[in-house]
Order: sequence, then structure tokens, then C-alpha cells
Amino acid sequence: MVGTIYRVCVSDVFSAAHSIRSHGGVGRYLHGHDFRVRVCASRAGLGSGNIAVDMKLLEELLKEVTGGLDHRYLNEVLGVEDLSTEYLATHILSELSARLPEVSLVEVCTTEGRYCVEVER
Repeated sequence: MVGTIYRVCVSDVFSAAHSIRSHGGVGRYLHGHDFRVRVCASRAGLGSGNIAVDMKLLEELLKEVTGGLDHRYLNEVLGVEDLSTEYLATHILSELSARLPEVSLVEVCTTEGRYCVEVER
């Protein structure tokens, strides 16, 4: 249907360590989380096969990005001193939207469920 916006989302979980060294709280110390990442791609209308966005492709691209982060020290991998969840979400959005322009939203949560960050373009 023309005029309808579709948002297709997939998610993945990975484990990693990080620190926010300039943070005044306990976040300045090395610690880790299981991160749950939800990625959405948006499109106006349906394409070939009445599909808005190929879910399998979106899932594969997400796993490519999270695979490089899994069980790693994120500050070293991404080359930053302060690795916040906001920075991580922005990094994942940048990586995925370069591979698939329809990617419009990334949400990163600690699987403890206490903190989530959403970034959109």
C-alpha cells in the first residue's frame, strides 16, 4: 500500500566490557554487560514480493556488526576513552546505515533491563 511506512526490526544480544573513564560514578571502572540491540529499517510502501525490508539481510548485517564487538573491550575496539551506551548505539547505527540505507533506528539496552538508549536518523 502506497503511503504506508513499514518499520522492520530485528535484535541480537552480545556481551562486552567497557568503561566511561571521565564518569564520576562506578561507570568509570571496567565493567561488562550483556547488550541487547534492536535495529529497525524503514521504508515507504512494499517492494518486490510485498516485502518492505529483507529481515534475514537485516539480521545478518546486525550480526556482522555485533560479532566484532562480542566478548571484547569496547573502548579498545572503537578507540575511545569514554564508551557510553549512547556512543555504542550511534556507532552501530552508523555501521549499519552505511550497509543498508533503510536502517533508521538502533536501540541498545543492558539486558539487566535498567538502561536503554535509542538513536534515530
